[in-house]
Amino acid sequence: MKKEEFLNRLEEALKKLTDEDRKKVLRKYKATFTRQLKKGKTEEEIVLEFGNFNDLVNEILKEHGIETAVQESAGVITDFFKEFLNVVEDIVKYITEKDSKEIITLIVKIVLTLIIISFLKLPILFIRDLGTGILDLLFMPLSTVLIFCWRFILELVYIIIAITLFIKIFNSIIKPDNKKKNK
Repeated sequence: MKKEEFLNRLEEALKKLTDEDRKKVLRKYKATFTRQLKKGKTEEEIVLEFGNFNDLVNEILKEHGIETAVQESAGVITDFFKEFLNVVEDIVKYITEKDSKEIITLIVKIVLTLIIISFLKLPILFIRDLGTGILDLLFMPLSTVLIFCWRFILELVYIIIAITLFIKIFNSIIKPDNKKKNK
């Protein structure tokens, strides 16, 4: 994420603050960008150092005495999919900066990751069929509804696991330097 996008998102997320407090917080972060850019860091590196955006917003709001529980729960799903989109964007950037040998290596890693993710479906299918068999023993209208709900929940769990695994694997492949910084 670039400086302007970060500051715009921050301003929007801090709407609960008074105008004066919001402007004060934004000035603080603008000053941080200015200092860090002079030290030679990129805008993306600076944003990464701020940490998780929603955690940062919650911390700022909490410092100003504003409850954030609702905001925190609403942002989890959004953050999850934004992280996935960020990984896809990073893959595209990675491909544009690398030579053909490194691109082929990345494609092989993507294919292997997708194969691993597809094999993770096997236990889900086993659990799904086991649960379906048990629920099928109930009387007809109820069993049909429960089987549908059971299958839906398991598919949702699989999708979450698959996307999370994809994000973790490709963050470690494309951004190995960030992994070292966090240790």
